[in-house]
Amino acid sequence: MAEKKRLLQILDLMKMLPRNNCKECGFKTCMAFATHVLREGTKPELCPYWQPEDLTFVKQSLADQGEETAYPDHLFSARKFVQGKIKDYDFAQVAERIGARFEPGAAGTDDCLIINLLERFYRVSKNDVEAVDGGEHDLWDHVLLYNYVAENGGRPLTGEWVPMESLPGSLAKRKAFVKGCEAKIAAAYTGKPEALKAALKVLKADFSELDSNAEVAAVFYPLPKIPFQILFWDADLDDGFPAQIKVLFDETVLDYLDIESLVFLGEKCAERLLELP
Repeated sequence: MAEKKRLLQILDLMKMLPRNNCKECGFKTCMAFATHVLREGTKPELCPYWQPEDLTFVKQSLADQGEETAYPDHLFSARKFVQGKIKDYDFAQVAERIGARFEPGAAGTDDCLIINLLERFYRVSKNDVEAVDGGEHDLWDHVLLYNYVAENGGRPLTGEWVPMESLPGSLAKRKAFVKGCEAKIAAAYTGKPEALKAALKVLKADFSELDSNAEVAAVFYPLPKIPFQILFWDADLDDGFPAQIKVLFDETVLDYLDIESLVFLGEKCAERLLELP
């Protein structure tokens, strides 16, 4: 069987670009430029700062993969669809409802929302998303952040914690959440509850006493109005029980994010916790 070729991804290009958002290519950010190179056929040589060998590699890779792309059409369609939902939003009013900071645009620039996603800040306009620190991020993050804005908030948080299976429409998504979030964290931190605590501290988790017998019990905010209560029971080798993670949500969670995006947010939480020391 022929080996499946690996398609160029946006982060591959970002590692080779200067990431200084100089705009000499005609785009506001290096991320936007990389996206258009891969998805819209923009010529990579519009950026004057490639290393010659990198530019040669990218041009050859693009020629080899032709019309194929590492990002499926539905991802770009989803982003465009959600952007359409927020085109008439007043960001100044939305900011308070979703816990974002409103940043008015200067002359000729768009108003923005500054949103904290897992202790990384993003500048979200109606046309683009960029990391405030200029760091790398993924196009999937765009869709997640735009969906968060599109929901436009709802009821104040109540402090009543519920499991995913109690949320409307969660039946088909529960398995994906367990696999992509809870099971990954549990496996990574088996036998390492102190390491999990240290990672959660980076995410500014609150370890105030909770009514639980879990070895690690904490609350943190992946997004400003979406708290996760995370409970960790370490493996019991004598009794043959594996480590277990349970994530609970404020009962208002679906006022702030749809169920599919909530599953993806859980996956992002797992990725973030697994990359922390």
